[in-house]
Amino acid sequence: MFFLFFAVQLGMTGLLEERRLGTMTRLLAAPVRRSSILAGKLLTSVAIGVLSMTVLIVASSFLMGAHWGNPVGVALLVVSGVLAATGAMAVVAAIAKTADQAGGWQAVVAIVLGALGGTFFPVAQAGGVLEVLSFATPHRWFLRGLADLAGGEVTAVLPSVAAMTVFAAVTCTVAVSLFRKAVQP
Repeated sequence: MFFLFFAVQLGMTGLLEERRLGTMTRLLAAPVRRSSILAGKLLTSVAIGVLSMTVLIVASSFLMGAHWGNPVGVALLVVSGVLAATGAMAVVAAIAKTADQAGGWQAVVAIVLGALGGTFFPVAQAGGVLEVLSFATPHRWFLRGLADLAGGEVTAVLPSVAAMTVFAAVTCTVAVSLFRKAVQP
């Protein structure tokens, strides 16, 4: 999940590069809605994220003998995790003025969310405020979903999938709103 945040940022920083290079002006002059341009960039990030996670899952399964659990449960976790990562990185890109600035800020956000979510150490065991804050990260929910999937059925991942989907919906809504202002003819 941690590295997924770095994988999906490419689609969103691409929008800033288009603006810098002047190709955004050409896109906006074409008979294409702004929402279509934004959706295309979001879908690019989602596709990169799903592909990255698929390669990771397949490679770790074949090369290291990793067992991820029920494929349907894993797919649900991956898709909701990719959507959450895309939304978070899109918000950061929408706030940034340049692709370089977005890349730096996205790295900080990825590291902070990863640390709070338990990708570096088991935050859930720390208790207190740190544990409560971890529930605001998709990382925590993804890790929890994998743990739930290991000991249960596909339905065990539904709370984690729901939490990451809500995170994705909120962040994507904010990002699209911010990008609509940035992508002006």
